[in-house]
Formats: sequence, C-alpha cells, structure tokens
Amino acid sequence: MNRDHHATELARQLTHVKRPNPVLRLYHWRYEILAVTLLPYAVVNAVLALGLIWSLVALVVAFNWVFYWRAARRHVRGRLRAIVVQHRLRTGFAGARICTVDGRRPAILWTRPVDGDVMVWLFCPAGIGFEQIHAGRAALAAACFTTEVYVDRHPKYAALITLTICTTAIRREPGRAASPGEVVPLRAHS
Repeated sequence: MNRDHHATELARQLTHVKRPNPVLRLYHWRYEILAVTLLPYAVVNAVLALGLIWSLVALVVAFNWVFYWRAARRHVRGRLRAIVVQHRLRTGFAGARICTVDGRRPAILWTRPVDGDVMVWLFCPAGIGFEQIHAGRAALAAACFTTEVYVDRHPKYAALITLTICTTAIRREPGRAASPGEVVPLRAHS
C-alpha cells in the first residue's frame, strides 16, 4: 500500500496540470470581463441620460460614497481580495501539484470575505482529498500572499473542503510559539 501511494504521488508530480478550457477560462475571469464591459456601458448610458456634467457629479458622489463610508470601503476591499484569492489559489494548486493524476485541480465553488479573512469552498474531484490540501497549506499560503491557510473538511461530504485564507496578522501569545507538531485550531468551521 505504501508503494502504491508513492507511485501515485510520483505520477501526480510528473503530470502536467490541465489548462482550463475556453468556457471555464471565461468563467474564471468573469468579474474582470464584467467590469471591462459593464462599466463603460454604464458610463456611456449615464452620459446619454444625464449629460456630461451631471454624470461627472454622479461619478464623484459615488466614488466619495465608497471612499469615505467605512463599511462600503471594507465591503469593496473584501470582495476584491476574494477575487484575487481565487486567481492565486488556482496558481497555488498548480504549483503545489494539488491535482489528480490526470491533472485536474479542485474547483472553487464560492469565496466570500468574513471578518478580514477569505472563506473559500472547494469541490475536490476524485483523487484529491483533505490530506493532500492540508499538506499543501504552506504553498497555498505563499501563493495567496498570506500567513496561514486553515483547511476544514465538510462534516457530511468528503469532496467539499473549506479553506480559510487568513489575511489578517495572527495574534500569538507572547513567549509561546507554535511547535511544528502542534495542532493548530481552525478559525472557522463549516
């Protein structure tokens, strides 16, 4: 059994990670595509409906509303961070070889900001499990430009994994450092 595990890991390390098909690639870049297409459309329609001066006034008011209102600024920053984390995780999965033997990576189902962190729900295809993702936490943290990634399995479905990407600094007790063998408690549970 141990020899089979080593053969599977060797095959995974030698396999090329599959590139997404064009439709999936469009889905991965959906936020950016919508921003590039809908924002100019909205600006043109605002200029046609309100005129140039009132459109500029509305744009300045909207920008100031987001810039000065703390809750709106936090929401926009959290959503932008969640979008960046999606792209960085896909790169991290490829770099850490968290893939099946035929090169498929976990699918990101949803991301959302929660209290300064980013929660990510993954669907793992057959051949990827909790142990493989847990072992690659350091590489995923480095890919996401963060200090720690917590991994939690779904209580009912083994193919669903929850990642907590800690974007805030971890507060440690002074004089007590985590040893390498120490179990780190999860910050959030499914």
